[in-house]
Amino acid sequence: MRLIILRGGGLAGIVARTELDAQALPKSEAKTFASEIARANLDEQPPPPPVSPAPDSQLYEINLERTRSSIRVRYTEQSLPEEVRLLVAWVDSRPERVESIDR
Repeated sequence: MRLIILRGGGLAGIVARTELDAQALPKSEAKTFASEIARANLDEQPPPPPVSPAPDSQLYEINLERTRSSIRVRYTEQSLPEEVRLLVAWVDSRPERVESIDR
């Protein structure tokens, strides 16, 4: 299982990419990762309400890749559900994450 978080927007329009693969985690942390993903409930998140983001608004794309399926959800900073925000924060706290800038 791998989670990819793309964050873009802002005045510069740069897209930051953060990836975390369960295989890179110690076994106990991989279980915590699975729990965090389950809590975020990406499969069941309703689509965000239509909003016109401000020109400098942060946009999120969350991609969950599993063995047999994948999920992609998109949010603005304002529409990001709290459960997904907590997942993003957990991934950001992991030293195993890989960060890059997409061009």
